[in-house]
Amino acid sequence: MSREEGSWRCLLPILVLTLVTCSAAVEEEDAAESQSALGYATIKPGVCSEECYTVATCNEELGGRCDCPKTLSGKDCHRKATKGNLHAFGQDSARELRAPFPCLNDCNGRGKCVYGACVCTRGNFTSDCSVSLDPDTQQPVVLAGSGYEARRKRPLIYVYDIPHKLSSWYNVLKIDRGLPWVFWERLLGSGALTANGDEADWFFIPVKLRSTTDGYKLQEAVKYIRSKWPWFDKYDGNRHFVLHSGDTGRGEVTGAIREDATLANITWLHHWGLTEDYPSSGWRKAHRVGKDIVVPIYFGAKQGHAFVPMSGLHPLAPRIPRNGTFLFSGRICGDHSLPDPEKPWPHCATNRSHGYSQGARQWVHFHHSQRPGYKIVVSNKEYPVDLLNYKWCLAPSGGGHGHRQALVAVMGCLPVVVSDLVMQPFEPEMDWSAFSLRVEQKDVPTMHEAIEAVDEQKYEEMQDALRCAAQHMIFSTMSGAFMQEDGKWDAFEFVLEILRMQQGHPGLHPSKYAEVDEQYRDFLNCGDPDGMASYGRKLREAQLAKYPTAPSLSKDPEEPMDWSDLYKSSMNGLKKLLELHRLPAEGSEPEPPLPLCSMSLWDPEQVRCSKVGHRERVHHPYIPGGAACVMHKNLAECPRMWE
Repeated sequence: MSREEGSWRCLLPILVLTLVTCSAAVEEEDAAESQSALGYATIKPGVCSEECYTVATCNEELGGRCDCPKTLSGKDCHRKATKGNLHAFGQDSARELRAPFPCLNDCNGRGKCVYGACVCTRGNFTSDCSVSLDPDTQQPVVLAGSGYEARRKRPLIYVYDIPHKLSSWYNVLKIDRGLPWVFWERLLGSGALTANGDEADWFFIPVKLRSTTDGYKLQEAVKYIRSKWPWFDKYDGNRHFVLHSGDTGRGEVTGAIREDATLANITWLHHWGLTEDYPSSGWRKAHRVGKDIVVPIYFGAKQGHAFVPMSGLHPLAPRIPRNGTFLFSGRICGDHSLPDPEKPWPHCATNRSHGYSQGARQWVHFHHSQRPGYKIVVSNKEYPVDLLNYKWCLAPSGGGHGHRQALVAVMGCLPVVVSDLVMQPFEPEMDWSAFSLRVEQKDVPTMHEAIEAVDEQKYEEMQDALRCAAQHMIFSTMSGAFMQEDGKWDAFEFVLEILRMQQGHPGLHPSKYAEVDEQYRDFLNCGDPDGMASYGRKLREAQLAKYPTAPSLSKDPEEPMDWSDLYKSSMNGLKKLLELHRLPAEGSEPEPPLPLCSMSLWDPEQVRCSKVGHRERVHHPYIPGGAACVMHKNLAECPRMWE
C-alpha cells in the first residue's frame, strides 16, 4: 500500500464523521427553524430553588417555573405581595381563618391551601397539584401512584398549566358564576383529564374570562402557551377552548380580541348565543354556530339554588295538574321602573334602555299582562309555587343571556323563547322545538294564539321530552341530582359530546349531529332509540311505579291536595309539604342510596348532598371532583358508572 493510499484511509473516518456531524447539525438547525416557526422552544424538565419549594409551587415540567401563592411575589416568591394583590384575589386574614377560601379539588391531598390557591408539595404541580413527572420517563402523569387512568370514552382534555395568577387565583367565592371552577374540577373526577398533550383531543385554556378586559388576559395566556407547548400552533388554535361566564360571551370582549387572527379558531363555551349584531340593544355578534357552544349556567350557590331543589320533574313533586297558563316574574323595564298598564308603550317611566331583553319583556307585558291566566309581574313572593303550577313560562334575554331558559325547563314549565337571533343552551345541537315554543318579536301580539294551538296531547309529549332535555341543562355530576337522575346525560357530559362531534365531523352543521352519529343520537335522546319524548314517558311511568303515592297535605284521599293548599298563608303549605318530605314517613322503609347525592328538597335528608359526611372534607358548597365524587378522597376512585 502506498503512502498516499494510507493517508486517504486515515482521512476517510474523519471525513465520514465530519459528514455525519454536519448532517446532524443541519437536521438540528432545520428542527430549530421549524420549532421557531411554531413559536415555542423545547424546555427540559428542571427544578426550582429551595426557597421556591418552601413557599410556592414548582412546575418541574416547564424547567422549574415558580408559582407564588397570592401573598408573595418575585422570581422565587421572596417578597410579600402588595395589599392590592390580596384585595383582588384574597381576603383579610381574620376572615380567612373563619371561612377559608376553597382550593381546586382540595389540592388532591398533595399540597396546602393558602388563600384559595394550592401550594403543592415538592414534585407536584398544576393548580390542583394533580400532575407530577414520572421519575423514569420524566413525562407528566396524573395523580401518580393513585391508580388514575384516563377514561375510555373520548374526548380527553389537556389543561394548560398557565401561570396561576391568570387562572386559579380568581377564586370561586370571589366571582358570581362558578361554572369555570367546577367544570375544571370535574375534568379530573370524570377521568377526562390527561397530562399527555399528544393523546389529548381538546385543550382547555383555564384563563379567567368574565369581563371585557379579560380578553387581554387571554392574549397573554395564548402567547405564553405558544412559547411553552407545541399544540396550539400544531392545530392553529383549533381543538382549544375557553369558558366565558359573562352576560354576552365572546361579544363582550373588545373588537381587538375578537378580530385577533391568532385567537380566531379557539372554541368559546359561553352562555350567550347571539348569532348577529343587534344594534338596538348594543349587542355584538358573539356566537359562531358549529364553532362555539352555548352552555347553561351552573345552578350552584349563587344562581337557582332557591328553586332547582324544588323541581316539578322530581318523582315526588306535587302531583297536581298545572292550571296556570303563562308566567313571568322578573325585571321588565330597562330603566328599572315598575311597569304601569295604564301608560302607553312601553308601560315604563321612560324609554331609556329600551334595548334591554331586545324589548321582549316590555313587549310581552304590553300585550298580555291583563290576559286571564297570564301572570306577568316584577316581584313575586309566590314564585316557587308558580313555577310548579303554570304550564308555560317566558324565557327572554336580559342584559345579555338569560338563565330562565334553563331554570323554567328544570322546574317543569315549558319555555316560551322570545329572543330573536339568539341560540339557547345546546342549540342547535339539541332541538328546542321538542319541548319549548319559540315566538319571534313580531309575533308577540299573537303569542297567546300560538300557546292555545298546542293541544293537550302535544303538551304532554313536550312535557315528556322535557324530562330528558332538563337533564342536559343541569351539571348534575357537579352539583347533585335534582330528579334522582344518575348524571349520565348531564350538561358536563353534553359539552364533551359536542366537542367530540366538532373534532370528528368538522364542518357539519350541529343540527345534523344526531343524523350521522349513533353515539351522539343515543346521548341526545337519553338512551331511548325512539326519542326524547319516548324516554320521558317511560321515565314517568317508572317513577309512578316506584312511588305510587307521595306525601300530601290532605289526609283524606277523597279530597286530594290542590294549589290553594300550597299557596295558603304565604306559601306555608309548600313549606309544610317540604317538611313532610324531609324525613321518611312513619313506618316506611328508608330511601336507598341514589346514583348521585341529591340536591332536591323532595328527597329525604339521608340521600342529600348536604348530609353529614358528604361534605365533611370541605367547608364550602363546591365538592372536589363534583357530586359524583362525593366521599372519595382519591379522585382516581370517583365512580364512572356510565363508562
